[in-house]
Amino acid sequence: MKKITAISVVSLLLLASCGGKGKDAASMDYGLEEANEVISYYNTSIDITKKMVDMGEISKIIDYMQKNGKTLVAPVVIRTPVSATDTTALLNPGDCFPPSAADSLKMYYRRFFDVSKRLYANYDTYRDYIKAEDYKDDNYAKGNEICKEEKELAEQIPGLRSQIYALLTPYADKAEEATLMDNPLKDHILAGKALIFEIEKTLELYSPEAKKEDLQAAYDAVNAKKEAASKLEKKADFQSEMSNYDNLLKYVDKFLGELRKQLRDGKFTEDGYNDLVSEYNDVISRYNSFIN
Repeated sequence: MKKITAISVVSLLLLASCGGKGKDAASMDYGLEEANEVISYYNTSIDITKKMVDMGEISKIIDYMQKNGKTLVAPVVIRTPVSATDTTALLNPGDCFPPSAADSLKMYYRRFFDVSKRLYANYDTYRDYIKAEDYKDDNYAKGNEICKEEKELAEQIPGLRSQIYALLTPYADKAEEATLMDNPLKDHILAGKALIFEIEKTLELYSPEAKKEDLQAAYDAVNAKKEAASKLEKKADFQSEMSNYDNLLKYVDKFLGELRKQLRDGKFTEDGYNDLVSEYNDVISRYNSFIN
């Protein structure tokens, strides 16, 4: 089952061969072992794409560059270590996916890793440039070029994440169906996962430049999933699980409440983003309590 985490997941290098046949997710026929491999790949993908680039940090870096480094303190960047085993696994999806999907995943990840590396390398170059006071020789020409490239690279990260998730999620869903085939809480588990997916899409959209109507549409999508999830039949034989499920929905409501407040104010800030991420982390925690 897909255990979702905002911090880390247990991941492994996928070396086994999958027997699922098909040209797309709908036509794949996963056995239990194969399904678990696909889910492990999915979990690793979620973990690595979040660890490698902190868009909050990148936003601070770009702001620093736009001010020509004229701030009291340069942004402090603490990168989360990423396992080489995990990145190798993502570049080698194996045959649990059709060849075309596997090739696309390799392409997206090569690009994602390259952009991630260049984002932080640019910052190192820029700080050296400011420290050496080379801007006095070119009137910030090189610094402006670095800043321009940094913004262009930063704009690619959300799109690459979306492309990876859009390609991978249908296969993970198909795999999870196989693992949940005889689970009486299957519908509730899938509903919880769908809620989290919509919340993550909302966070991807969020930025100071975000259009209010786009975030309103994202709010409506999360709310619609929540309403559908709340209408699922209660399982009398699973009182503890149902209590945790109801708790999950309450925390989704808290996320929606925070987003609703920001939509009302029409202001989307770094502090606002952090508040939403805090609510999101609580949702993740409640989801994991439900499925355990």
